[in-house]
Amino acid sequence: MAKEPFFASRTEGEKTSGGRDVEAAEGAHKALELVALRGTEVLGVRHVLDGGACWIGQAPESIARIPMVEYGGQPAIVAEVKEGQFMLHVPPRARGRTHGKDGLGRLVMGPVSLEVEEGDRAVIVLGPVQIRARLVAIEASGKERMRIPNETRRLLTVMGALYVTALALCAAIAPARPERLANGAIRRAIATVTESVASVNTTQDFPHP
Repeated sequence: MAKEPFFASRTEGEKTSGGRDVEAAEGAHKALELVALRGTEVLGVRHVLDGGACWIGQAPESIARIPMVEYGGQPAIVAEVKEGQFMLHVPPRARGRTHGKDGLGRLVMGPVSLEVEEGDRAVIVLGPVQIRARLVAIEASGKERMRIPNETRRLLTVMGALYVTALALCAAIAPARPERLANGAIRRAIATVTESVASVNTTQDFPHP
């Protein structure tokens, strides 16, 4: 079976996206990448994560605002991700093509739903518009990597509040005019601490190597 242009390893639409092949990324989010094309013109790119969906037609955040008269007459969901399943929905009277990682191709006519797996390539054809789909890995942002648990955040907030309170208390009880230390006070304090440390070292029996 001859390889069609859609199944080329790199296309203009795919170059515009920031996703990578799933196998090439570790610790990244899996997403269903959709690229809407009219000829060589890129109409839109979407990365659908778990719990998300992608629409076509006259709908908010539609990937392609095309007339839907021939394809059911209403805006339609063309892709959704739910509980780890990456589904592609071919609208009524639209055509679909898939090419699995096993090398087998498949042609379908809507309405039908297809599950996209790692290594698969799929396309929905709606007249002059194509919507290409594949799985990619989306790297987590720096904000997501540095996410702090709620318990730790609460603990840091309490510690910060205590620190500010301690500073305010010290400022309140501090004398208005600091008094000058007596001559030799610092030297006597250092000597006292040194004697205390020495006495602890002599009374403590440390194991020898």
